[in-house]
Amino acid sequence: MKPSRLFAILASLQLSLPAAARALEPQTQDEVRFVSGGIGAEENQALQAVRSDYNLHLLFSVQGSGEFLSDVALRITDRDGKRVLETVAGGPRLFAKLQPGRYTLEASHGSKTLRETVSIAGHHGASLTLAWPESPEN
Repeated sequence: MKPSRLFAILASLQLSLPAAARALEPQTQDEVRFVSGGIGAEENQALQAVRSDYNLHLLFSVQGSGEFLSDVALRITDRDGKRVLETVAGGPRLFAKLQPGRYTLEASHGSKTLRETVSIAGHHGASLTLAWPESPEN
């Protein structure tokens, strides 16, 4: 097959993928693999398809209204205070693959920071919803 024909086929295959699937590329920071997004039905479906690959599942929202939040600054540290992940979520969902252990999560949106602890044990993961109080800045 000619290279130009092969290129055309590959380009058309990539265009046929949902935009959400292309946008939700897993990222790696140090040894932590993660993915974030979840804006719209296509992104949510793409995230649900890879959910089992990750053992930490986070959802960011507003208390009361349940409105989803994105652009949440997230910092995860281990029990020794060492940073294992620091990122800004590209949507209301963030999935991460962590080593077994106990972690502290600090998630900031607007001027409010939420802190939670989570334990990851073996194949058992954790799912958390971090909900900010309703306020004029959210």
